[in-house]
Amino acid sequence: MRSRFSAYVRKDFEYILKTYAEEQRSKLSISELEQSAEDTHWLSLQVVDHSSKENSAQVEFKAYYQISNQYYVMHELSDFVRVNDCWFYTTGTMQQDTGEIKPERNSTCLCASGKKFKKCCGK
Repeated sequence: MRSRFSAYVRKDFEYILKTYAEEQRSKLSISELEQSAEDTHWLSLQVVDHSSKENSAQVEFKAYYQISNQYYVMHELSDFVRVNDCWFYTTGTMQQDTGEIKPERNSTCLCASGKKFKKCCGK
């Protein structure tokens, strides 16, 4: 999960495509991934929970991001499958609190800098 988030931050869409399970990968293209994240500025990732079995895993995460002057959270429960000792993303279920958020000026910044929002991304 962390490597996929880092790839989105770096806009490494080739890597992101490679981390999809074969069935999902066959329905996507690098240009579609680029287009879907075109104006997105990723701020931070919070892994909420995870569980794994022998060849499957589930990760609950919150990814914070910004588009223009609006802030959002993507809260997802993601499923992964292991093939030849590599993990691949299969599906994800968005949680109800996914969407636009309004950070308070004195709250901790969404980018995980440890600073107050007003002194960091909220400037």
